[in-house]
Amino acid sequence: MHTAPLNNMAQIPDPLTRAFNEAIKPYLEQIDLLKNDLEDAHQQIQQYESERADMHAWIDKRGLRPDLTPRLAATMSSSPIAASTFSSQLERKMTMLNYDLHRLADSLPSPIPMSTVTSTLATLLPSIAHLSTLSQGAPLAFELLIKLAGNLNSHNTGEETENDARTIAEFYTRLDESMVDVIRRRLEQSNAGEENPEWKITRDVKRLENTGDFLRKEMNLGNYFVRSLEVLRYEVKRGEGMTRYSP
Repeated sequence: MHTAPLNNMAQIPDPLTRAFNEAIKPYLEQIDLLKNDLEDAHQQIQQYESERADMHAWIDKRGLRPDLTPRLAATMSSSPIAASTFSSQLERKMTMLNYDLHRLADSLPSPIPMSTVTSTLATLLPSIAHLSTLSQGAPLAFELLIKLAGNLNSHNTGEETENDARTIAEFYTRLDESMVDVIRRRLEQSNAGEENPEWKITRDVKRLENTGDFLRKEMNLGNYFVRSLEVLRYEVKRGEGMTRYSP
């Protein structure tokens, strides 16, 4: 008796298999469509990322980071060079503001009110505070606050009124408060190993003391980063470097 080979019988799909294949056919087609959509979406994301990079480059080329909205600023803060880039642009903006203030003062018959100077310089404080929160940003913010104080001093003509002197003292108090916050963040970042080389606190204590002594003698200004110095001296006394800060 002749029998058909078993392999030929295996090639004939049974009714159940045929029904299953027919049932899943629409789903297989849908999967193919979704794969195509996913590929299109991936290409679109790449295009958006490229456009975002171009936009960030355009912003940096024009030094506009200090003028960004908080949401855009946060988006650009993830870059490894965010702190140094932001600091450079802030320093440039500070220089331009100070130049404009001096030009205004030169055009006036009487000295420019110190309230105008301090209110203009104060617009930079929120950006400097934001800089200090970025990775490796606190040391840069520290230097910018010192420079901001120097810009204020450059407008001292010796002809200030009592109101001007009070305005200057009030602004230095505000600068001091900002500096204390920056110092605390810098200590935290230094303790986390983000600052290299290691912060030499005694050097900056001496810097601030020398400048404070000069301002006290020459401009009768007695509140140059007073509380900031207390915090730094506390760290030096503790002898433990930068692991903690005073409350």
